[in-house]
Amino acid sequence: MSEISYFREAKNFVAKNTFNTYVSGIDVLQFLYEHAATGAMHDSDERYPPPLCHPGTREVVIVRIKDWYGFLTRPNKPIMWIHAPAGYGKTAIAGTISKWLEEVEGLDFSPLGATFYFWRTSPERNSPARFIITIAYQLAASIPELAPHIDSALKRNPMILRKALEVQLMKLIVEPFKALGELDDMPNRLIIVDGLDECINSDQECRVERRYAEDQEKAQIRILELIHTLQSHRLPLSFLILSRPEAWIKQHIQSPPFEPIVEEVDLYALGDHLEDTETYIRAELSRIAARVKVDGTVGQGEGEWPGEDVVTTFVKRTNGHMLYASTAIRHIDDAYGDPRTLLKNLVEFPSDANPDLAHSSPFSSLNELYLQIMRSCPESNRALMIQVLEDISACFEHFSPLIGFQQALDTLNHLAGRVPGQGYRAIRLLHPVLNISGRDPHATVLDPFVPFVHSSFPEFLLNSRLSLEFAIDQQKGTRRILSGCLDCMSKITLQSEMKGDADIFAMTRWPRLVGDLLSSGPLNFPYVDVMEKLLSIDLVACSIKAITSYDVDIMYRSFYVGDLYASFIRPFRNHRSFMSEPLAQRAVTHAVSSLENSLVHFLRQSPSEWPSQFPYSFAEFAGSCRGTEEGTWTIDNNHQVVKALRKLREEHPQYISDLIRRIGSWDFVGEFLCAFDCDYYEPSDSDPSSLSSDDDDIYMSD
Repeated sequence: MSEISYFREAKNFVAKNTFNTYVSGIDVLQFLYEHAATGAMHDSDERYPPPLCHPGTREVVIVRIKDWYGFLTRPNKPIMWIHAPAGYGKTAIAGTISKWLEEVEGLDFSPLGATFYFWRTSPERNSPARFIITIAYQLAASIPELAPHIDSALKRNPMILRKALEVQLMKLIVEPFKALGELDDMPNRLIIVDGLDECINSDQECRVERRYAEDQEKAQIRILELIHTLQSHRLPLSFLILSRPEAWIKQHIQSPPFEPIVEEVDLYALGDHLEDTETYIRAELSRIAARVKVDGTVGQGEGEWPGEDVVTTFVKRTNGHMLYASTAIRHIDDAYGDPRTLLKNLVEFPSDANPDLAHSSPFSSLNELYLQIMRSCPESNRALMIQVLEDISACFEHFSPLIGFQQALDTLNHLAGRVPGQGYRAIRLLHPVLNISGRDPHATVLDPFVPFVHSSFPEFLLNSRLSLEFAIDQQKGTRRILSGCLDCMSKITLQSEMKGDADIFAMTRWPRLVGDLLSSGPLNFPYVDVMEKLLSIDLVACSIKAITSYDVDIMYRSFYVGDLYASFIRPFRNHRSFMSEPLAQRAVTHAVSSLENSLVHFLRQSPSEWPSQFPYSFAEFAGSCRGTEEGTWTIDNNHQVVKALRKLREEHPQYISDLIRRIGSWDFVGEFLCAFDCDYYEPSDSDPSSLSSDDDDIYMSD
């Protein structure tokens, strides 16, 4: 894992001279909302349209949930855990229950207390960090009498939002409930927690940079313990948890503290999955048949398409796996293809073609389908198709969802040296498994870029035993794109114009790509090529343009300086075998001095000229200079950045004040400035009331 950045979306904070914290001029519940993981709520824009069960499917488990949960009387076991492998519709079930609870009539209260949908590629939804805040906000909205007590707790101490989750739980949920007095007559509310296995990052500040974080087990167990604590206070709350049956989750839930309070439901063993998939398949094939009849794709004079025998074979082929069924339908429903041919190939593909897959897992049929979709691509394009998939797999986490699949692919094509449009043509037939069509209109800058329809597809590609000749090497993609980035950077000077998305990607993401290769092992790192290229590049110009490019929507938001230290400078300094080489020492020194020169460049400008990322870039630099012992620093008064700061304080002291105001309440920055006699506070800044509530959410001081 890369190291923690000191700033993640921090903004609008002001440093003061005393340690005092309070909320000024804003509604406290609105303040709570602004710190919640809003995308994790069942009705969020980020999740629109929310997955729901197809009408007439998953009825057995839905009835099971309804029978367990009581509106007015609490169930004997306050927790229900529904588990199944990926692709069995757990999230759709959670969405259907949420929708049902919202539409229940004849009640004078809202039975849906709160929801939290974890998602491994979303930085605000793949960690426990915002779990309690998000639940507390929704409870305040669904239980109006609870709101004043949560409001009071926050007004007494807004720093609750920075406390441990266990403290947040007591102050924002348990104590407000207890303040209501007698709870036995209060209606029971349901809290739905979906995708617990998608909670893979236990660190509040660090965005997950690989598909699976090392501490996922710790994060998931912590969520379970928080839920266990909540139920132990006998609040009028029940909990519906849905996840994959990961070994540590199963072991924890079946342990003595949990076993008496959890009703366990194995979705894989419950109900008639074959009947559910048949209902879905018949409805979807009828829709496709109606469409193609209009445009004449289905031949005239033939029997009714697709025919009962074909449907029966198709249903059997799914083995009750809804993800298989939905992926196959996407494959058949190709606007550029003949659905008759595609369906015919699907049902005639021999089920025993790959004996190893036939018994590998509940996904065997899905893996076979993935193979068939891959084999539907022309053989002449397959090598290029694999190359494009390697690049997407290696780099998709670096993109913003605001740009869409096509723009991201164009950027990768440019960096990989492919001609425009070549990459798209190579993967066009993979639309059943890739989100090729357009941009998500509901996406926000904080949402993840999601190129795959389901997480099982990249897992399939990365497992050579499953994907066979279509297996991808993600490190090849990283090396290829990093090489393209360095080639782009070699043409950059202070006077040169940015030529497009590829230049922005190259200058802002190269440290992270280097970090990805280092984390995969020294053997994957093209050491000599990268070091020699870096030494030939004007990294001062590249650093300046990288810091300036923060507001461009193509990239996922992160701080260039933090990435440079976390993914390149520190790992190399800590890697003895690399740092024993003169070439590596020169490259790291070149990167550090170039970064420092770029900061001096901005310190010579007025604040009106500073790009929005500069204050945070300076803070990342200050944090990197902290010594191993408290109050010590790794630089001295002769350092060029310190000299530039002192000159700035002498000539324009108000610029220092502006810098402090923009950076906010990060203690080490104030310590850094004080240590080198560079701090300055304008008198007017000492009064929080002089700043509007639109500018500042929290005022903190050191």
